[in-house]
Amino acid sequence: MPVKILIVEDDRHIVALVRYILEREGYEVQVARDGVEGLELAREFTPDLVVLDLNMPRMDGVEMCRRLKAEQDPLVIFLTVHTERTAMARGYRAGGDDYMVKPFELEELLRRVQTLLDKRARGESTRPADVESEIGE
Repeated sequence: MPVKILIVEDDRHIVALVRYILEREGYEVQVARDGVEGLELAREFTPDLVVLDLNMPRMDGVEMCRRLKAEQDPLVIFLTVHTERTAMARGYRAGGDDYMVKPFELEELLRRVQTLLDKRARGESTRPADVESEIGE
């Protein structure tokens, strides 16, 4: 059974690129355009991993991540233009497992997806070692 990945992103160009590269690697991919749609789709699709934008209409990525993590436990990679440490901390506090800044390299995203999935399969922590100390957890 293929690994299921949900992309929640309102930029069509980013969606097309990320979807293409993930499907090329054999992942089953679904797409939502905002946090409300993403949460609804996640309830049906039950993704193993979510690639999630921070800023979206109707419900931002942080709120979607909080709600999703209360119901399920998919891995979450935030993909955003925000480079500020406060934005990163908000993402990790909401339950994010990784944080990438746009623009990004598609191969780097693939590497991070696989690393998170491998860590989860081995039962290891998926959050970076220094996250808890940086965000005060």
